[in-house]
Amino acid sequence: MVFSSDRDGGLGGYDFYYSIYENGQWGKPVNFGAPINSAYDEFRAIAVKAAEYENDVLIFSSNRPGGKGGFDIYFTGIDAMPD
Repeated sequence: MVFSSDRDGGLGGYDFYYSIYENGQWGKPVNFGAPINSAYDEFRAIAVKAAEYENDVLIFSSNRPGGKGGFDIYFTGIDAMPD
């Protein structure tokens, strides 16, 4: 599961975390870190399985500087998530 939270320990604003479901329980949330997360807000994550590649794809919106304004759409490769 990938989710956005403004919990303590983040880089600022809302950050993305992931948690893996194993043995009937959700694991401890792990912050994706920089450069995926920034001091700004990251929202609306979609993790896409990319079977023919080594990485999966994370598509998300952020209000970080450098975009066209407001919440812009970004994408990046992430480590392949378990099935």
